[in-house]
Amino acid sequence: MFIIRWLSLVLMVVALMLLGADVVSTLEKHGELVIRTLEQILMLFGIDAKLAVQSNFPPQLANVCITVIGWPGWATFGVLGVILALIAPAPRRPTRPLPSPPPITR
Repeated sequence: MFIIRWLSLVLMVVALMLLGADVVSTLEKHGELVIRTLEQILMLFGIDAKLAVQSNFPPQLANVCITVIGWPGWATFGVLGVILALIAPAPRRPTRPLPSPPPITR
């Protein structure tokens, strides 16, 4: 379960970085709102996700995937990170045994 919690933390950090990049781009454009979709982010790396999804998936699943690809990048990674964090159980804390009771003297 450690891997799921670690992966959720990484996804949330990536989401915050993408949100920060959108804020910086908005400030650079003098207040004009800039929100990059996941498709635009993947295109920066040369991956045409929309075309790949349309050509490899059945139409019903492709429509859902294209909708998710159209969401803001920070929202996609952030929601996935939060869902994984909620699924993974909290780490167990070791409990110390209770101290033995004092001896009974009569």
